Amino acid sequence: MLSRVALRLDSMPRHIAFVIALLLALLSSTAQASEVVEIRVFDNSKTTDDTVIYIAGVDKGDEVDAEELQKIKERLVSSGLFKEVAVYTTDTAGGVRLNIEAKDKHSWAVAPTYYNQPTNKGFGFGFGENNLFGENKKLLLYGQVATGETFFVGALQDPQMWNSPFKAQLDVYLRSARIFEFASPDGWFEQTDKVRKTRLTYLNAGLAMGVNFYRVVSLDFRLRGAKVGYKDTELVEGAAIEDITGDPNSDPADIPEPGAEGWDVSGDIDLKISTLANWYGITTGTRLSFSWERALVDLGSDFDYWMASAGFLKAVRLFEKHNFIVKSGLNYGKDLPFQQEFTSGGMGLRGYRGNQFRGDFKASGSAEYSLELLNIKGVAFRALAFYDTAYTRFLDDGNEAFRNYLDGYDDKGVKWWRNSVGVGTRLYIRQLVLPLLGVDVGYAVEANAFEFFLAIGLTDT
Repeated sequence: MLSRVALRLDSMPRHIAFVIALLLALLSSTAQASEVVEIRVFDNSKTTDDTVIYIAGVDKGDEVDAEELQKIKERLVSSGLFKEVAVYTTDTAGGVRLNIEAKDKHSWAVAPTYYNQPTNKGFGFGFGENNLFGENKKLLLYGQVATGETFFVGALQDPQMWNSPFKAQLDVYLRSARIFEFASPDGWFEQTDKVRKTRLTYLNAGLAMGVNFYRVVSLDFRLRGAKVGYKDTELVEGAAIEDITGDPNSDPADIPEPGAEGWDVSGDIDLKISTLANWYGITTGTRLSFSWERALVDLGSDFDYWMASAGFLKAVRLFEKHNFIVKSGLNYGKDLPFQQEFTSGGMGLRGYRGNQFRGDFKASGSAEYSLELLNIKGVAFRALAFYDTAYTRFLDDGNEAFRNYLDGYDDKGVKWWRNSVGVGTRLYIRQLVLPLLGVDVGYAVEANAFEFFLAIGLTDT
């Protein structure tokens, strides 16, 4: 039949033959879709067959073609559980058999940590499992004891309960941290200094339930409660009392705590629309996120506030191994207590010191371009360049019933807008379920200062 068609096309005028050939090609590609009558999973030494099939997003009776096979492979790779994935079909009675080769990564790690930095000396120990019971459940247990920040974090996450669209998370965050507040800037091109130091105690636990719709939309509901306390509040060496109170006649021995103590209980709703996919360290797709959090006074919260946030991320793959990612965020809150304020500096604004700027409003963005320099047996070394920007300040008059603000906190103007540029490295290990590791060097444009950062899990995807 096809040979006869080919002969007839040869005898036709070229333009007519081209149109007919194009139509035949389209019909041929459409006809390639076949019904899946059997699914075979192999090479998965840990992940269960049912979990692999659920992540793949395919079932018996589905129609698959070359494009759908590529999507199935992309979903499996993006899960981060497999170091090698192959997806193909073989003919069988009544349709095709879908074959999925999924070689598991090493999914758990036990690691000690040690800190010997000017502001933080100590040690820690952690355990992380990214594929608990072979069912894509996540478990993290980590604790550290240090001069700057002592904390314990524990989290159990099930992103696909019983291989269904429903998900759940239980988390605990127990923290005792030395918090520095920085003076309000007098001008745009200025580096601010630390003025108040406080030991914050934050004992938090939360429970979240959610659902995924069509693998693109997710909706989460979370209930959270924390006990907040302060102690050892004092001036930083070199600071003056008027930097805090605005009154040089204030008693330097009577330093007010930055906020009120009590129970912080809230509920929040989080909506994400995401087509993000990760191909062994290279991210593609788009994500939109929206969240709303409200203090629950009726459930015992001593604070009364609300906050809303929106975010956007776009990731593009270029030249096979290059990646361009842009992110932006908008946050606003009303009557935020100290522990809930939006902050800028550190990893979100590389070049400035951690939490250097505070407010109830924050507009931020970043652009990052990375490329692979070398790849040796799945160990990839990437270089990147970045630009970060943030405008962080207080818009309303605040609520002094449970917050003591530094002098000048409500000043207006461009001086709250800060920018940084820099370069960094990333190390990606294909055989392990681990976040990206690397080092960033950021330059604060307005402050004319450099900061170095250890980069752990910075993909934010």
